Amino acid sequence: MPTLLLVYNAKDAKSADDYEKYLKKKKVAYVRSLEGVVAYEIYRTDMVLAPAMSNAKDMPAQPPFQFFAWLELSDLDKFAQAAASPEMQAFTDEYSAYLDPSGPLNVFTLGHKIEPGT
Repeated sequence: MPTLLLVYNAKDAKSADDYEKYLKKKKVAYVRSLEGVVAYEIYRTDMVLAPAMSNAKDMPAQPPFQFFAWLELSDLDKFAQAAASPEMQAFTDEYSAYLDPSGPLNVFTLGHKIEPGT
């Protein structure tokens, strides 16, 4: 099943707080309603807990990204058609106002779940 993974940052701390409110009020429900969407989960990072490696040096004091999302699709083509609609373009403009446009992390990536024995 196609899965989109996203990591990104808000413009600033106020934008991050406002964006979280927007997620709760509108974005999560809207994305979940789109054709081809099986599941949509979004998270706001709170802190760096520990290094990913046992000997990591120079661990960052803050997480490298503020938000991450997981979007599971039943049909990538249907989702792409929905994403190309004028309604979705307007919606994208609306929520993008909260996000850092210069951030290197503002990308959609396509991945797959790794299961034991497959």
